[in-house]
Parts: sequence; C-alpha cells; structure tokens
Amino acid sequence: MTVTIRTLKDSPHTYLAFASLWGGAATHLLCFRDGIFGAMSLHEFIEMLRKQFNLPEVELAFRDAQVDPDSDSLLCLLCPHE
Repeated sequence: MTVTIRTLKDSPHTYLAFASLWGGAATHLLCFRDGIFGAMSLHEFIEMLRKQFNLPEVELAFRDAQVDPDSDSLLCLLCPHE
C-alpha cells in the first residue's frame, strides 16, 4: 500500500495524505499541518493502515502536484483548521 502526500493549494504548510484501497473503491484521508503534531498524526495514520490491513510496511510517496479542492465546503470538511 502506498500513502501519497501532497500539499494543499494556497496553503504551503498543510498536507493531504491519502491511500486508495480496493482498486479505488475507497480512500482513507488525513489532513495535517507542518510540525510535531502533524508528524505524529501522519505516523498514527500510517500505523492504523498497516495494522488494519495486516501489512508488513506502507510506502510513502511525496508528489509535487498540489491538491486543489473544487469546493470551499469540501475544503472545510477535509481541513477544518483552514
């Protein structure tokens, strides 16, 4: 399983981490910010996925492309601190 991390458009210190499952039928998401609490959240997210799906490891992929939510409502739902 690969967790992809991208920055949020117009918010260089906010990131979305996501992993698609079952051929894209489901996606797990985490919105986090730079800093120790963001790092801890990302670690817990990865550990949750690894344990839930009984995986020996989870790969991280950092992508240059930014996430640009089409809707401000969606952005508020994903990242309420924005």
